[in-house]
Amino acid sequence: MKREKSEYAVQAVSNAIDILELLGDSDNELSITDIVSTLNLTRSNVNKLLATLEMLGYVEHNRYTGNFRLGVKTFQISQAYINKLNLIEISIQVLQQLKNDTNESAYISVLREGNVVYLNVVETEQAVRVLPRIGNVGPAYATATGKAQLAFYDPMELEKLYSGEFKKITPNTIKNFDQLKDELDEIKRNGYAVDNEEYELGVRCVGAPIKDFMGNIIAGISVSAPAERMPMDSVRDSVAPMVLEAAKVLSKKFGYRELTDEE
Repeated sequence: MKREKSEYAVQAVSNAIDILELLGDSDNELSITDIVSTLNLTRSNVNKLLATLEMLGYVEHNRYTGNFRLGVKTFQISQAYINKLNLIEISIQVLQQLKNDTNESAYISVLREGNVVYLNVVETEQAVRVLPRIGNVGPAYATATGKAQLAFYDPMELEKLYSGEFKKITPNTIKNFDQLKDELDEIKRNGYAVDNEEYELGVRCVGAPIKDFMGNIIAGISVSAPAERMPMDSVRDSVAPMVLEAAKVLSKKFGYRELTDEE
């Protein structure tokens, strides 16, 4: 865990960062003994570093347990970094790879007040393709990328968004809030959503959510294709796994850390 020394490194700074990373990797608060033994530092050194980090807001001391955890300043710094990332710029390589993997058009989109807004696309070279949706705004409940993001919404916020009647765009569009809730439960279990000709007849889409370093949903990534070229068995067996992998790669770029079973 401890860093390699360098003639240009300030060891105290390096040790402080080691402590922050150790606290960040732990699901629980850590004692001074935990930190000393893991990083192989002296207790005196760790005490001084923790006192400085606590004073600056990067570490918090639990007065009841005597243990330490990351402070709010670390999250403020992380959020400042995330805010400076350009979603379109960061996602372009992932969209390109997803298009190459599926040979279909790949999109990035965000939610705004219950609607999905398409920000960017990498189009397939196939002669028959879905019309680009860049700049389009439509009800999230009728799209794969929209539903993929709604599945992780707060239930009360979700009910506020969709308290009225649902606009019927195609015969396959979700009809009411109860039907939406049932489908969102399934989407949350599977990790991906399908637009089965719900937004546009003859078009099928698969979408998954993008998460940031706090686990918040910040966008969605999806693939769209003519329904005849993307049958449901293909969605389940090949397209959905590729969309999920693209979502995982892009989430990692925004700082999301997926917990393993061991953690």
